[in-house]
Amino acid sequence: MDAAISDPAQLLESARALYPKLRERASQVEAARKISSDSFQEMKEAGLFRMTQPKAYGGAQLPYHVFCEAVMEIAQGCPSTGWIYAVIGEHNVTLGAYYPRQAQDDVWAEAPDTYIGSGNSPELVYTEQDDGWLVNGQLRFSSGCEFVPWHMTGGRINGRPGRILFPQAGNEIIDSWNSMGLAGTGSHDVKLNNVRLPDHRICFDAGPGPWFNDTPLYRQPQWSTGPFCLAAAVVGAGQGALRLFIDMVSGRNAKFGAKVAEFQSIQLRIAEAAAELDAARRMILGDLRETHEVLESADEMPVEMRARNLRDMAFAPVLAKRAVDRLFYASGAESLDLGGDLQRYYRDVNAGAQQICLNWDANGTVFGRIALGMEPGPVRW
Repeated sequence: MDAAISDPAQLLESARALYPKLRERASQVEAARKISSDSFQEMKEAGLFRMTQPKAYGGAQLPYHVFCEAVMEIAQGCPSTGWIYAVIGEHNVTLGAYYPRQAQDDVWAEAPDTYIGSGNSPELVYTEQDDGWLVNGQLRFSSGCEFVPWHMTGGRINGRPGRILFPQAGNEIIDSWNSMGLAGTGSHDVKLNNVRLPDHRICFDAGPGPWFNDTPLYRQPQWSTGPFCLAAAVVGAGQGALRLFIDMVSGRNAKFGAKVAEFQSIQLRIAEAAAELDAARRMILGDLRETHEVLESADEMPVEMRARNLRDMAFAPVLAKRAVDRLFYASGAESLDLGGDLQRYYRDVNAGAQQICLNWDANGTVFGRIALGMEPGPVRW
């Protein structure tokens, strides 16, 4: 593997350098309801998709906080592209942590640049057979399904919590994603018709990944760490909205010729939004750095840290929503135009914050119960 691809500073700089092109393409991405193939190729060539891939397959295997910082950079230019990048990168971690070596070889051995999508799967039907499993049903909210040759999903499999991994080939993509925000993620449904799964592509227990991918990245608990990448996409979109707002007001005149940038109210809204977004960014990256440090010398995270992570991955998007809401309000009627960029950031931030793993009521309640000395209740760590 090229040494430059494993260098965190170089990878983050590559992500930042994509901002102008991503922002230029963002309106086209929304209209097409899928991310730009040019952007996808540019991220691939920069090595960004391999940040979280195991070294055994030529990946960089970098700490999760480095990856989430890259997600923020990508999402600043195009939130939908940042969301897809987050999903694919997180699934590298899940495959490397939970599935046996044979399943990882199926995906990466001959095609190390392969990408993995996912989706919500409450309605899948599993039939156990002598040589594996047969799966039918419909996968919902499969972000980036038009770009990925593999999918994974988790849920209850005949009453047991588990995960499955299957190829996209032979499955039908249902054009179902007509969202008010993050339209460019193309999060359509995928219909599974008699998909056959060998036993090694379905797992029920804690994964064997850390036995041969032995780093903190693959020891981190999925539910109290993984969704930070989605929170990072929401916060990155908020940062993009702030950059755009500053550009908008810098050269804008108000009624009677006054410069908008000289209004104290505008200056304060910028300061408030920047403070909220900086706090959200530091929250995400700080929690993930601490998680990495703990798992360098331990196999598990303390319950209190898991609860803190759940709290913060949900509260960071709350801060991003507050920031973008105040910017949108301060921009006046001009931003109501559906052809404008700020209203798209506003919708994208609100759509991303709706993701179930970022639900403040659910995650905040877990933290509150732990802080009060109570059992956390039914929660996936």
